[in-house]
Amino acid sequence: FRKAAKEKISIQSLAGVDGFWYNGNMRKQDEITFSNLRDLGGLPLADGGRIKAGKLFRACRLKPKTRADKELLGSLALDAVVDLRIPAEVKEKPDILPDGVEYINASVFGDTKFQVLAPTLKTKLALLTVTDAQCDEILQGIKDSYAYMPYAREAYRLLFDKLSEGKTVAFHCTAGKDRTGVAAMMIELALGRTREQAKEQYLLSNQKRAGKHSAAMRLVKALPLRATIRNVVDYSSRVHEELFDTAYDAIFSRYDTIGDFLLAEYGVTADDIAGWKRAYTES
Repeated sequence: FRKAAKEKISIQSLAGVDGFWYNGNMRKQDEITFSNLRDLGGLPLADGGRIKAGKLFRACRLKPKTRADKELLGSLALDAVVDLRIPAEVKEKPDILPDGVEYINASVFGDTKFQVLAPTLKTKLALLTVTDAQCDEILQGIKDSYAYMPYAREAYRLLFDKLSEGKTVAFHCTAGKDRTGVAAMMIELALGRTREQAKEQYLLSNQKRAGKHSAAMRLVKALPLRATIRNVVDYSSRVHEELFDTAYDAIFSRYDTIGDFLLAEYGVTADDIAGWKRAYTES
């Protein structure tokens, strides 16, 4: 295992370790610290098929803390990891990946105003001193970011390129819920899942140890913070149906189908989507 830098890496892969992941189900949870790592395999499609197991993983930050974490990550036999975080997040807490896994930093927020929403040490400390008016601005910024994210072309195009190559891929941000959630929504829709099916999967992040269940959140709750700041922390630590709807509507207010959207915004053709379905779905 090595730390993943911002550039791509290419190092020899580990052999898989049996017993930690079967059809999306993890064992020995008490030894595994990844809070929001999910195999999309097994998710049903509208036509009665399903997504193949062991090919597409949505995740939180991939930095193993235990032996079980390392064995689990090695067992996934990943070809590539697409990290959707901004470079400052990566620098603070880089991924540590099995040898041979290609690492790609595809910053969704890039140089936009939304990079202040990324959970870096700087932004976390700044939150402790914001005014009530700034709290309102942060909450609106979160909502606005969901309208922006489906159009983060430079970032998500790198992920979609890996799908077009049929690679076994994990994609993630920090908690695996917002930037990752929008990516998963677009992929699920393209593979043939419905809006409600994709929304249900998105909302599962609220049941994971990310966000409101994290150790950091337990610490925040112990601090003497103003109610407006607590509201920002609470809202940003969870996913919300209204946020999913914002991202979905940002697409379908302009395009009739997910195929039309992906072609116009990402150059993903109908043939590409057919290839995704061959690589990642089964009847």
